Amino acid sequence: MYEKFYHLKSDPFRLSPNTNPCYKHASYNHAKTYMLYALRRGEGVVLVTGRPGTGKTALLRDFINSIKNEPVVTADLVSTQLQATDLIRMIAFNFGIDKLTENEAEIVKELETLLSGMRNFGRRPLLIIDEAQNLEIESLRKIELLMGLRWKSEPLLQIFLIGREGLHELILARNLKLLYEQINAVICLEPLDERSTAEYIRHRLKQVDWKNDPQLANEIYPIIYNYSHGIPRLINLICSQVLLYGMTEGQHLVGTDEVNAVLEQMIHDQMLPSPLRPIIA
Repeated sequence: MYEKFYHLKSDPFRLSPNTNPCYKHASYNHAKTYMLYALRRGEGVVLVTGRPGTGKTALLRDFINSIKNEPVVTADLVSTQLQATDLIRMIAFNFGIDKLTENEAEIVKELETLLSGMRNFGRRPLLIIDEAQNLEIESLRKIELLMGLRWKSEPLLQIFLIGREGLHELILARNLKLLYEQINAVICLEPLDERSTAEYIRHRLKQVDWKNDPQLANEIYPIIYNYSHGIPRLINLICSQVLLYGMTEGQHLVGTDEVNAVLEQMIHDQMLPSPLRPIIA
C-alpha cells in the first residue's frame, strides 16, 4: 500500500524471512563466519541460537546459498515438520532415499550406506534442523543415534541445530549425553545495537530504491531501537506501521510525533515488549 505512495519498488519491511535485502551486521557476519568454519572442520553438532526475530532463518538461507558450490549435500528440515516416529524417514527422504521401508533400523542402515558413499566420493552430508527447540526428546535421541554413525572413525553426519536461546541448556537438561558431547560450537545471533538499528532501517529502504521519501528524522532511530530491542522482526513491524501511518496522514516527513503515535497504538494493542529504557514524560 504505502510503497506506491512513497515510490518504493517493493515493501522494505516484510515480516517473512528474506535474504534479499539482507543487512549483515557484526553479529550476523560473526555467526556466518563461524558456521562456515564449523562446516569445513566437518565435526559433530553445531548450535545456532538467538532470540525470536533476530534473523536466524534468514542467516540460515544465506549460509545455504553460500555453500551451494561446495562439496556438501544438505538435508534442510524444520522441526514443525517432524514427529519423532517420522524423523529418520524424513531425514532419509531429504538425503534422496525415495523407497523407504517401515523398519527404522533398515532405513538407518540404508542411510548409513548412502552417506558413506557420499563421503567416499569427497562429499560431506550436512543435516540442518530449524526451530530445533521444538524437537521432542525422542527426536533428539534419534539424532543421538545418527551421531553414532562413523566414517573412518569420524562422525558420518554433521548436524546444525537452529533454535532459540537456551537450546544448549535444553539438550543438557534432557540428559542427552552423547548429543551434548558432540556439540563443538554454539553460535549466538545477537540483536542489533542502536547504531546498527538505524543502519538496518536505511539499508532496507535503499534496497527498494528509496529516494528520501519519506524523509526520516534522525531522532526516530533511538526511539525505534528502544521499543524494538534491536530485533529485526520488531523493527520491521514498527517501520511498516510508521510508513502506513505516514501514508494515511499524507506525511512525507516522518519524525518523532509520527513514530510516537504509532508506538502508542502498538503498545495499546500489546504488540511490543516493554522499552529498554524508561520513557521520561
